Order: sequence, then structure tokens, then C-alpha cells
Amino acid sequence: MFRIVISRLTDDGLRITPERRSTAMSVDEAVSAVEEHLPTVDTTAFGSDAVQSSVNRVNDFRHDVSTADGGHYRVVIAPMM
Repeated sequence: MFRIVISRLTDDGLRITPERRSTAMSVDEAVSAVEEHLPTVDTTAFGSDAVQSSVNRVNDFRHDVSTADGGHYRVVIAPMM
């Protein structure tokens, strides 16, 4: 299982405000949850291999993304222990 946290970045990334927290059974399900919450975000960097490799190396996957309307977000996908 994986934890997913999507946070809004403001003040040039100095302020991080969690917006959504959820869980997923697989990496693909986690990516689908991100796409559902942020439909205009390019999720090509969220490939299963990239996420799983990052989780294996540093225990989570973090990626900052921007939406079409100018919003900035940090997406974290981490295994549940």
C-alpha cells in the first residue's frame, strides 16, 4: 500500500499546504489518484518504474508539478509501513 499526499506550494515554495491525502494499493492506482485530483498535470514523470525506483532508494517519490491554471503542487507517494 502507498500513501499519497498532494500539497499546494505558495510563496515560491516556502509554504506547503496539504490538500489531499489518500491511499492506494499500487503505484498505478496512486498515479490515477493524482490524475483525478490534478487532471491538467502532465504525469509522464510518474511512471511505475520511476516511482518504484525512488521508493526503493529513498523511501518516497516527490515531484513538483504545475497545473494549466498556474497552480503549483508537490506530490508525494510513499509506502505505508
